[in-house]
Amino acid sequence: MIWGDDADPVKRWRAEMDQLDRERTEAKEQMKRSEECRERDVARAGAREEISELRDNVKTLFDLLRDITDATNQTFTTLANEASARREDIADLKLQIARLSASPEAKRAFQFAREKSDGEIVDLPDFIRKMH
Repeated sequence: MIWGDDADPVKRWRAEMDQLDRERTEAKEQMKRSEECRERDVARAGAREEISELRDNVKTLFDLLRDITDATNQTFTTLANEASARREDIADLKLQIARLSASPEAKRAFQFAREKSDGEIVDLPDFIRKMH
Protein backbone atom coordinates (compact mmCIF):
# COMPACT_ATOMS: atom_id res chain seq x y z
CA MET A 1 0.00 0.00 0.00
CA ILE A 2 1.27 3.45 -0.81
CA TRP A 3 1.11 5.84 2.13
CA GLY A 4 2.20 8.95 0.37
CA ASP A 5 5.45 10.87 0.73
CA ASP A 6 8.44 8.75 1.69
CA ALA A 7 9.89 11.66 3.64
CA ASP A 8 7.39 11.21 6.45
CA PRO A 9 8.87 8.64 8.90
CA VAL A 10 5.43 7.31 9.96
CA LYS A 11 4.40 6.77 6.38
CA ARG A 12 7.75 5.17 5.62
CA TRP A 13 7.37 2.95 8.69
CA ARG A 14 3.86 1.94 7.57
CA ALA A 15 5.15 1.19 4.08
CA GLU A 16 7.96 -0.94 5.53
CA MET A 17 5.48 -2.78 7.78
CA ASP A 18 3.19 -3.38 4.80
CA GLN A 19 6.18 -4.66 2.87
CA LEU A 20 7.18 -6.94 5.79
CA ASP A 21 3.58 -8.09 6.06
CA ARG A 22 3.52 -8.98 2.36
CA GLU A 23 6.86 -10.76 2.64
CA ARG A 24 5.69 -12.64 5.72
CA THR A 25 2.42 -13.62 3.98
CA GLU A 26 4.37 -14.67 0.90
CA ALA A 27 6.83 -16.66 3.06
CA LYS A 28 3.91 -18.37 4.83
CA GLU A 29 2.32 -19.23 1.49
CA GLN A 30 5.66 -20.52 0.21
CA MET A 31 6.10 -22.64 3.36
CA LYS A 32 2.55 -23.91 2.98
CA ARG A 33 3.19 -24.82 -0.66
CA SER A 34 6.47 -26.53 0.19
CA GLU A 35 4.79 -28.42 3.08
CA GLU A 36 1.99 -29.54 0.75
CA CYS A 37 4.59 -30.58 -1.83
CA ARG A 38 6.51 -32.53 0.84
CA GLU A 39 3.28 -34.21 2.02
CA ARG A 40 2.44 -35.15 -1.58
CA ASP A 41 5.93 -36.60 -2.01
CA VAL A 42 5.55 -38.62 1.20
CA ALA A 43 2.11 -39.79 0.09
CA ARG A 44 3.46 -40.75 -3.34
CA ALA A 45 6.33 -42.67 -1.77
CA GLY A 46 3.88 -44.49 0.52
CA ALA A 47 1.59 -45.23 -2.40
CA ARG A 48 4.49 -46.54 -4.47
CA GLU A 49 5.57 -48.78 -1.60
CA GLU A 50 2.04 -50.06 -1.13
CA ILE A 51 1.67 -50.66 -4.88
CA SER A 52 4.94 -52.59 -4.85
CA GLU A 53 3.72 -54.74 -1.94
CA LEU A 54 0.42 -55.35 -3.72
CA ARG A 55 2.26 -56.36 -6.89
CA ASP A 56 4.37 -58.80 -4.88
CA ASN A 57 1.23 -60.22 -3.25
CA VAL A 58 -0.49 -60.60 -6.61
CA LYS A 59 2.60 -62.34 -8.02
CA THR A 60 2.69 -64.68 -5.02
CA LEU A 61 -1.01 -65.46 -5.42
CA PHE A 62 -0.56 -66.00 -9.15
CA ASP A 63 2.33 -68.41 -8.52
CA LEU A 64 0.26 -70.24 -5.91
CA LEU A 65 -2.71 -70.48 -8.29
CA ARG A 66 -0.42 -71.79 -11.04
CA ASP A 67 0.99 -74.44 -8.68
CA ILE A 68 -2.52 -75.45 -7.61
CA THR A 69 -3.73 -75.74 -11.19
CA ASP A 70 -0.64 -77.77 -12.13
CA ALA A 71 -1.23 -80.13 -9.19
CA THR A 72 -4.93 -80.42 -10.08
CA ASN A 73 -4.03 -81.14 -13.70
CA GLN A 74 -1.57 -83.84 -12.64
CA THR A 75 -4.18 -85.37 -10.31
CA PHE A 76 -6.81 -85.52 -13.04
CA THR A 77 -4.29 -86.94 -15.49
CA THR A 78 -3.36 -89.65 -12.97
CA LEU A 79 -7.04 -90.41 -12.31
CA ALA A 80 -7.75 -90.60 -16.03
CA ASN A 81 -4.82 -92.99 -16.54
CA GLU A 82 -5.97 -95.18 -13.65
CA ALA A 83 -9.55 -95.19 -14.96
CA SER A 84 -8.29 -96.17 -18.39
CA ALA A 85 -6.22 -98.97 -16.87
CA ARG A 86 -9.29 -100.19 -14.91
CA ARG A 87 -11.40 -100.16 -18.07
CA GLU A 88 -8.73 -102.20 -19.84
CA ASP A 89 -8.64 -104.67 -16.92
CA ILE A 90 -12.44 -104.98 -16.98
CA ALA A 91 -12.39 -105.52 -20.75
CA ASP A 92 -9.75 -108.26 -20.30
CA LEU A 93 -11.83 -109.91 -17.57
CA LYS A 94 -14.93 -109.80 -19.77
CA LEU A 95 -12.95 -111.39 -22.57
CA GLN A 96 -11.65 -114.15 -20.26
CA ILE A 97 -15.19 -114.79 -18.96
CA ALA A 98 -16.49 -115.00 -22.51
CA ARG A 99 -13.74 -117.48 -23.42
CA LEU A 100 -14.42 -119.59 -20.35
CA SER A 101 -18.17 -119.64 -20.95
CA ALA A 102 -17.58 -120.77 -24.53
CA SER A 103 -15.37 -123.71 -23.45
CA PRO A 104 -16.85 -127.27 -23.34
CA GLU A 105 -16.23 -127.57 -19.58
CA ALA A 106 -18.36 -124.51 -18.94
CA LYS A 107 -21.24 -125.90 -21.01
CA ARG A 108 -21.47 -128.95 -18.76
CA ALA A 109 -24.07 -128.37 -16.06
CA PHE A 110 -22.87 -127.66 -12.60
CA GLN A 111 -23.37 -130.49 -10.12
CA PHE A 112 -22.48 -131.01 -6.51
CA ALA A 113 -19.99 -133.66 -5.52
CA ARG A 114 -22.66 -136.05 -4.13
CA GLU A 115 -24.85 -135.87 -7.24
CA LYS A 116 -24.84 -138.71 -9.70
CA SER A 117 -24.16 -137.87 -13.28
CA ASP A 118 -27.78 -138.43 -14.29
CA GLY A 119 -29.01 -135.83 -11.84
CA GLU A 120 -30.13 -138.19 -9.06
CA ILE A 121 -29.26 -136.95 -5.59
CA VAL A 122 -27.57 -139.34 -3.22
CA ASP A 123 -29.03 -139.48 0.30
CA LEU A 124 -27.00 -137.65 2.85
CA PRO A 125 -25.99 -139.50 6.04
CA ASP A 126 -28.39 -139.11 8.97
CA PHE A 127 -26.24 -138.08 11.90
CA ILE A 128 -29.16 -137.64 14.30
CA ARG A 129 -30.24 -141.34 14.21
CA LYS A 130 -26.72 -142.57 14.91
CA MET A 131 -26.60 -140.60 18.12
CA HIS A 132 -29.67 -142.42 19.66
